[in-house]
Amino acid sequence: MTSLVLVIVVVGLLLVIGAAQRRSRRVRAVSANLLISYTVIVGMFVLGEIYFRFFFAESDGIPTLALDNWLDRHWQTNSLGYRDREWMAADWQDETTVLIVGDSFTAGWGIDDPRDRFGDVLADQLGADYTVINLGEPGASTVETLANLEAHPLQTPDHVIIQYTLNDIENAALSIGLDPGLDPLADLPAWAQESYLGNFIYWRLSALTGRRASAQPYIDWLHAMYDHSVVWAIHEEQIHALIDAVEARGADLGVVIFPDMHDPVGSIAYVDRVAQVFELRGYGDRVLKLFDLAAAMPPEARMVSPRDAHASAEFHARVGVLLYDLLFAQAITWR
Repeated sequence: MTSLVLVIVVVGLLLVIGAAQRRSRRVRAVSANLLISYTVIVGMFVLGEIYFRFFFAESDGIPTLALDNWLDRHWQTNSLGYRDREWMAADWQDETTVLIVGDSFTAGWGIDDPRDRFGDVLADQLGADYTVINLGEPGASTVETLANLEAHPLQTPDHVIIQYTLNDIENAALSIGLDPGLDPLADLPAWAQESYLGNFIYWRLSALTGRRASAQPYIDWLHAMYDHSVVWAIHEEQIHALIDAVEARGADLGVVIFPDMHDPVGSIAYVDRVAQVFELRGYGDRVLKLFDLAAAMPPEARMVSPRDAHASAEFHARVGVLLYDLLFAQAITWR
């Protein structure tokens, strides 16, 4: 970025010198005309940089500078690092407690207002007698989810809802050296790393020209990991360990499984495979599989944006209501 600014300044100075010199009228005229055009172009660049650096924010599935702005604007965490209010032990005393553990879907990646997340929608449905605590951590696998549950100060929750996404198997694959080897930032030029305008233009052009890496290779790799007997055996044990931890706390267990939001129908077999683990442990009637809901909604309605395949606020709202109906409605009705 420094070198680019230096070039802009040097070119501008040369044009100023050319327009100011008196030896050649033709050089002076050409330089003056070029200086006007150059000033307009540089001014547009400066205004664009100011806008994208200080005003434009957008969530994304890859680490863009617009995403950095979005996180600065919308992502505030409590002392435990979760995108939730600050909780004290006194807040949940004499109330029915619900812990929601999971990854970026639980945390609400791409959702500007945390109140639009499925956990918050569920809390609204449950009412004031319930305390719903969000333990969503972006990028968390089943192993990290278990660690977050074990580390939380509330060790005897009444309910634990496990949110599962198909990339949760990645930890099991990495544990035996199977890495997809995908890095969307590998060929990012320096100017696109430092300039907010340049970063925006780079990723938009990359999407139009096909240079922006498709999510499909990663999705295909994830599906292959579910079909890899060793990886699946490791991951199945990770899921069992998480179930064991919930049962050890005496909590009622609920599960919500998000499909591949790009292709929910194509991920049915893998969602079902995960659901079967919970079914074999006796929780078959407490598992919410979302591929039908996702398939019934157009992509622009179920996803945050074409650049962010996380669930939209509309999708979250429906999930919150479905969880209430599946896990709580009957019990509350019979009070």
